[in-house]
Amino acid sequence: MADETIALFGIGSTNLRSALGSPGAGLRGDVHVERTRIDDLIEQVHGRLETLRERAGTIDAVSIACAGLIDGGTIREIDTPDNEVVREIPLGPAIEAESSLPVRIENDCTAGALAEWVYGRGRGHDSVVHLTMGTGIGAGVVDRGHVLRGAAGHAAEVGLLPIGPEERSSSGVPGAWEAYCSGRGIAGFVADLLADESRETALDPEGLTSRDVFEAAAAGDRVADDYLDRIGRYNAAGIGAVVNAYNPGLITVGGGVGEPNFEEIVERARPRLADYALPEVPPIRRTDLGDAIGLYGALAPHAMRSGVEATP
Repeated sequence: MADETIALFGIGSTNLRSALGSPGAGLRGDVHVERTRIDDLIEQVHGRLETLRERAGTIDAVSIACAGLIDGGTIREIDTPDNEVVREIPLGPAIEAESSLPVRIENDCTAGALAEWVYGRGRGHDSVVHLTMGTGIGAGVVDRGHVLRGAAGHAAEVGLLPIGPEERSSSGVPGAWEAYCSGRGIAGFVADLLADESRETALDPEGLTSRDVFEAAAAGDRVADDYLDRIGRYNAAGIGAVVNAYNPGLITVGGGVGEPNFEEIVERARPRLADYALPEVPPIRRTDLGDAIGLYGALAPHAMRSGVEATP
């Protein structure tokens, strides 16, 4: 129903966002942001749900977009900010039992693609890929209203596409795209280069972050600029592989690395994209849904089911 009230959650490794929404009207009221307590996630979500229920009076369902590997209502794996892995959190069944409400949980990258399809730049396109470039790299794919999930719900793990030398890896995959071009990957890759090369630069490998690299290049550091060019070559290979695999009509980009550095990332990759992509490279756009994309992605399936004209 278009006037349903849905409790929405966007759960990342670092932050947990929550809000109320309805399929036709989009988000209603303010978005609440707090640090994610992965070790106490069920109680954290339940507590926020009770607060939302007090505000709304009546809630019809709970919908969650969550980082990590999702199987039905269970979080099979989720990373902490310290790069540890927490496994087997039965979030959906637990919240259903405590609240007596139906609960839907979607992987955050898939939710991002759904958000673009219903509320964002993907409206009017037959096929949309949303790239989330943050601590890691992931994607969601929506084709003619259908979500690509795979046999176990792990389709579009594009960050594990092998596009670089095998010296660096992610999740055991040598040469993985995210080992070079995610937030964690950029920091590690550049730190390794600094250790191997003797070059004059303001970059300090100790405690280096991806933001440091982008800021140094913007300030005119030639070494940082050179390293971002190398990273741009890997991004061209990764984006080209996505184009070859899914032939999307649109690619949108978000995430803690992809959104703030969108122009820098795309412009460094663009001259080389034709070398890696067989189909025509589609438009590549920065998401306009911002940090709320997970909440919109959690709401999108309800809008699709109700068939209403969705409003961001």
